[in-house]
Amino acid sequence: MNYELVTGDYHPVVETKLTGGQRIDMLYAEEDHIARWHAAEWTRDLEGLDGVDEMKAGMFPVSVKSMSLPDGKLAGLPYYAGHNAFIYNEEHLQKAGLAVPDSWDSLLDACRKLKKDGISDAPYNSAWGQKWPELSWSIFSCWYAEGAPVFNDAGDFVDDAALRKVLETHQALYKEQLVAADIMTLPNEGVPSYATGRHHLHGPARLRPEDRQRSQILEGGGQGEERPDAGQGQVDLRLDRGLHDGRTGRSTSTAPGTCCASSAAKSKDGQYHVIKRWALEFGLGSAYKEVMADPEIVASFSQWRDTEITKKQLENATSRNIAKQIWFPEWDLFMMQRVQEYIRGSMPTDQIVDELSRKVAELKQQYQ
Repeated sequence: MNYELVTGDYHPVVETKLTGGQRIDMLYAEEDHIARWHAAEWTRDLEGLDGVDEMKAGMFPVSVKSMSLPDGKLAGLPYYAGHNAFIYNEEHLQKAGLAVPDSWDSLLDACRKLKKDGISDAPYNSAWGQKWPELSWSIFSCWYAEGAPVFNDAGDFVDDAALRKVLETHQALYKEQLVAADIMTLPNEGVPSYATGRHHLHGPARLRPEDRQRSQILEGGGQGEERPDAGQGQVDLRLDRGLHDGRTGRSTSTAPGTCCASSAAKSKDGQYHVIKRWALEFGLGSAYKEVMADPEIVASFSQWRDTEITKKQLENATSRNIAKQIWFPEWDLFMMQRVQEYIRGSMPTDQIVDELSRKVAELKQQYQ
């Protein structure tokens, strides 16, 4: 077997190879490229293969949905599963005499006080870059948490108050300098920057055990919590505490997978050897309920995250159904580029909403 590691912007690189006729037996794919690559006949679904129904029954429902095509057929197997979550520094709250923010307005007020009191020069931090695991996932998580559908069942963009509230809060955070000036270019989804202790809030983000190793806050005893009203309880600043408040408490669930993969499933002896090793060595969560309930994995994960909270958040999470439209990756990149400009103050809310809606119509027409 020949293994090729793709560096840089993975999906465009792979799509170029596939378009050029390169034959690939197994490849990595995100939820927003599964249907696109299947429609181009570069990949096949897994329905009808031995054990597929059993594997689907053993997954969290949201993970099955993330890895399925619009017609419900399973397109690949997840090699890990996770969710985005808000985290905050409890020590900062105590110094400022603040309660945990439970709305966008209270979040803004808390950030203003933290900056005014000199506790943090950039209280809010997030993944605002243009790469696919950054602004796309973070803002969709915020939209879903606030109750914005973003798209309806017909695949049309939905302009509503919840969607605008999230956009306007992002713009206010930047305008009032409550975020770092270079927030849109921070590496690794902004997590290493948060781990320095400079920021109060980080959200929403995927956190991994290696981020714990980067954290100077841990050495200083700072703590974070997850909000119970977001389907979550308390944790210290290990990892994976989340606020996902808003009006629904929902987050996005991510289940990147491999198309036609054996490493993402049980071995013939009935064990998840590869997935378990990845969980223990790298802290990768799993889409399989049996794996997440494995005593050895629970003990390992409990050293740096609250496994019950993770389970509850996965149960409360939602997948992005719209990502299965073959035009979505192009809209998603356009969205990130234009929303960054909007956040910088280059246009009013009416304009960005109109642009995002018109881009959907344009791409739908293009792909008819």
